[in-house]
Amino acid sequence: MHEAGEIPDPREAQIARLKAENTKLWERLAQSEQTIDELTGFRSQALARLAAQHEEIDRLREAVTGTSRVSHLPAPRTTVIGTCS
Repeated sequence: MHEAGEIPDPREAQIARLKAENTKLWERLAQSEQTIDELTGFRSQALARLAAQHEEIDRLREAVTGTSRVSHLPAPRTTVIGTCS
């Protein structure tokens, strides 16, 4: 450009570079916000599923303790009836 008689203004080049960098940063920010929204939704779904599973476990525990069909095994014998030799 010097040979053509034009002198490039370094400030204009810097402004153009900063504008391009600013655009890239805005795009990255938008992508980050989208990712955060997706992860927040995933977290909410996971917490809801965990809560539902916990409620189901509690319900099943109540059902087991409330029925008489479940029998408990007797305690193992601790006395020895004879020698093994």
